[in-house]
Amino acid sequence: MKRLAILTLLALIAAPLFAQEAEAPPQADLAVEEEEAFQPPAGLEEGWYASIETSMGRIVARLLPEQAPQSVAHFVGLAEATLPFTDPLTGETVTAHYYDGMPIHTVLAGRLFETGDAGALGRSMPLLYVPEERVTPINFGRGGRLGHTRMSGARISGVKFFVTASAQPWLNGESPCFGAVVEGQEIVFNISQVKAYSSRKPIGDIWIEKIRVFAIGDPPPIPDPQPYQPKRKKLEFGDFKPDN
Repeated sequence: MKRLAILTLLALIAAPLFAQEAEAPPQADLAVEEEEAFQPPAGLEEGWYASIETSMGRIVARLLPEQAPQSVAHFVGLAEATLPFTDPLTGETVTAHYYDGMPIHTVLAGRLFETGDAGALGRSMPLLYVPEERVTPINFGRGGRLGHTRMSGARISGVKFFVTASAQPWLNGESPCFGAVVEGQEIVFNISQVKAYSSRKPIGDIWIEKIRVFAIGDPPPIPDPQPYQPKRKKLEFGDFKPDN
């Protein structure tokens, strides 16, 4: 009886200690430092812009809906997860920040880099297309331009895009120019200079971390993306082939 009383007393003393150990740690210990908010470059004119964060640094580009409305609409819809698309691997319709984590799959030294297709062969991206939108006063006569890739069969992808590191006038009339870099052109050039295999795939992983769109001032709304299906002239996938 005496032994039972002692055990009961010890249990009563120990109970608050175990209860204290089981309590959740203070909220302050679980707090995660919030990501620093993006600060746009100073002095930007009114308009729409894209912050393109890559594994090698940030690029900021002004979007050009006034000259390439559907190219901008598709780019923004995929970047901001507002444009549903069919996943080519699963066949499911999804809405997601499409470019987040996307590899940069092609580099041309001192000329451009390209992204938007995880497999780099045209089979691993949504089959979304845009019209040609050839009337582009701002064109590829200077570096720092964003354009959608012309595929085989006279089709222009509304998904895969490139950023030029230098003037590429041969692209004028071939691809719609839908953006112009305003900050980070040195990042574009450095990415284009990454060593690559003969297939132009970078040796080592470089990727798009995320793309987010923001407005300066009160620009007109970006148009809604409209489905576009060009007449296909060939039954094979392709990619642009720059002249040498």
